[in-house]
Amino acid sequence: MANSFFQFKQFTIHQSEAALKVCTESCIFGASIPVGDVHHILDIGTGTGLLSLMLAQRSQASIEAIELDEASARDAKKNFIESPWKNRLVLHLGDVKKFSSAKKFDLIISNPPFFIHQFKSPNTRTNTALHGSELKPQDLCTIVNQLSTEDARFFVLLPEQEMILLRHALEATGWHSVYELNIYQEAHKTIFRQVGGFSKKNEMTFVRKQLIIYKNGKTYTEEFIDLLKDYYLYL
Repeated sequence: MANSFFQFKQFTIHQSEAALKVCTESCIFGASIPVGDVHHILDIGTGTGLLSLMLAQRSQASIEAIELDEASARDAKKNFIESPWKNRLVLHLGDVKKFSSAKKFDLIISNPPFFIHQFKSPNTRTNTALHGSELKPQDLCTIVNQLSTEDARFFVLLPEQEMILLRHALEATGWHSVYELNIYQEAHKTIFRQVGGFSKKNEMTFVRKQLIIYKNGKTYTEEFIDLLKDYYLYL
């Protein structure tokens, strides 16, 4: 998926300048987020704009996206303008830690930098996009508290250990874990990524799911196909 563009059924992702390209786990994340009847969505660290476009495809919400990296934001802007939902998409260039809005959001999503403990790349832009030095769990917790409505939900994609850290930070400020999707590359492997869902309300129902991407090492599973069939061009 490292081409200069990635063609979906209803939109195109141009990614020639983006620090990080379209990846399978981000597509799973975008397709798995329960949208419901939301009105205002905030996408923190949008990159190419992929998640915003995936949610625009299956909602009527207005969506605002924030991106720190200027080159990635150029790709996102192009992707938004060329999409069928350009009138509902707004892109902000800048640091989300300095972002303020009179509007509050009832759904906040983020695929944040998460490699907190691993060695860094020599590429500074890749470091910012991948590593937690620019956006720590506590930063993310503070941001979603400031920008969310009283009945908001927050969904995030992280590795398992980083999700534990963020969960603790959110629960300490009154959020409740309501959704967990464990993603496996293959059935016999350990958890690859987690989608976590959090609510300001203490909801009675907790949803836990799992998704396996490949069977026999190279063929998509039926559950993966079912999730992504409205997006992937050849499913």
